[in-house]
Formats: sequence, C-alpha cells, structure tokens
Amino acid sequence: MDEAIGAGMQVLGLCRFSVPSLGGFQVEHVSLEARRAMLYDPARLDERTVWFEHVTLPSIRAQRDADFVFVLMVGEDLPDPWRSRLERMVADVPQVRIVAAPPGQHRRICADAVRAHVDPGAELVAEFRLDDDDAVAVDFVERVRAEAGALRSLFFRHGNVAIDFSRGVVLEATEAGPVVTPRRALLWTPALAVLTKVDAEQRILDHPHHKLWRNMPTLTLPDEVMFLRGSHGGNDSHIPKEPPAWDLPRDRWAPLLKRRFGIDLPAFEAALAGVR
Repeated sequence: MDEAIGAGMQVLGLCRFSVPSLGGFQVEHVSLEARRAMLYDPARLDERTVWFEHVTLPSIRAQRDADFVFVLMVGEDLPDPWRSRLERMVADVPQVRIVAAPPGQHRRICADAVRAHVDPGAELVAEFRLDDDDAVAVDFVERVRAEAGALRSLFFRHGNVAIDFSRGVVLEATEAGPVVTPRRALLWTPALAVLTKVDAEQRILDHPHHKLWRNMPTLTLPDEVMFLRGSHGGNDSHIPKEPPAWDLPRDRWAPLLKRRFGIDLPAFEAALAGVR
C-alpha cells in the first residue's frame, strides 16, 4: 500500500433517509407534496427505521477502520418520533453526522451535504453511498484505503477512479421471513467507492453508478463478501432475481451476516415482524 495516499485520503459516506426532493427517484410523483406524503407515511417510516437500525447502522458501527465520516441525510421536516429515534440510535456512532436537508433538486442537495463534510486538508476523498436498507462489510473502509494505494497513478492521471467490490448478498424480506441470497453484481451502489478530488464539482450522486466505467477507470474486486443489498416491497429500484451465485445453506445465513456486517439476523427478523 502507498502510505501517502492512504494517510491523506478521507473516506466519506452518504445515506439518504426519506428526503423529500425533486428528482432522484425512479418512482415519479406529481408534486413534492405527494412525494413527502409517500416518504413520511408512518408505516413506511416504521419499516425503514427497522432496516436502518438493524442492517445499515450495525455495519457502520462495526467498521474496523474508524477514520471516516458518514452523512445521514434526512428531510428537514422529518417528523417525530422517527427523527428522535434516529438521533438516539446514532448517538454512540461518532462517524455519523445527521444533515437536515431542505426540499430541492435531489442531486444538488446531496452534493451540498457531502461537500460540507469534505476535509479541505485531505489529498483526495473516497466517497460511497448506501441506501437506508443496505450495508457494507466491516472491513470496507479498511479495504478502500488499502486498494487506493495501488491506484495512485490512475487517480492523478484521470481525476476519478472507482473501486467496485462485486461479491455480496441480497437480504430479502418475505412473508416467511428474511432470505439471504449470495450475489455477484457489477457496479452496484453498496460497497462501491469513487476516489475524487477534494474540490470536485461532482460528488458521489452525480456519477450514475452503472455508467461509471464509461467515465473513469474502475477496479472490480470479487474476492470477499463486501456488500448487502436490502430487498422488500418499498424498493425504489427493481432488484432482479437470479440464482444464488454460490451455495449458502440457511444455517450459515446468520453467522455470515454477523461476521461480515455486524448484523443480528434474528433481532432484525423480530423487529421487522413487530412493525408488520
């Protein structure tokens, strides 16, 4: 590893939790008010809070390399009790910074939230994004730093480089309970990092993830289980079903999720059943 680029790199994540905005969703709405009504529906907020608390947040809390920032974007009018619940659950995770965003053009307000937390003294920034039902492996930040060292020359030649961890799992909520399916996927948003300049105009959401290879060098690493993508009836984007990428017996689901993501699968299942 090139220590200079690892030591001088900031790792900065973004997670959007029910942010009313213009654009940014595959499901369209006739007005901002209609989108707010959908996002702030109490049943939906209950379920998304369970996903964030039991899936996303454990993976952030368990990072082996604690030197990173994780921006949690919420709508500025996110109602209680959900706003207060989020504040309480992240209180012991110093990397999490809650940003209450006003309604506006989605990519712009996301870029503003990220830009406000960029370290101006960093040599470069490794940005990543998670939905509020996704997770990254406990060594994600550690791996991003390690792999960035080998990409120094590419970064300074092109200005952007993507690191894509392509092996992971889909965690699907079904009526019979959670189902874990091994997946291999190219340029999915969880466990995907973009190395970018500190003063870059474009931030992580300005780069369509599935088209990154058109605009910058990409390094795809298929070695370890690095991402978890949540699947349920509330997904904005469709997750196509595929046969399991490798054999993973049911009795290994919970140990894998605990070891690689810090997730307590039985606790998640119980909490999800409680709001359904």
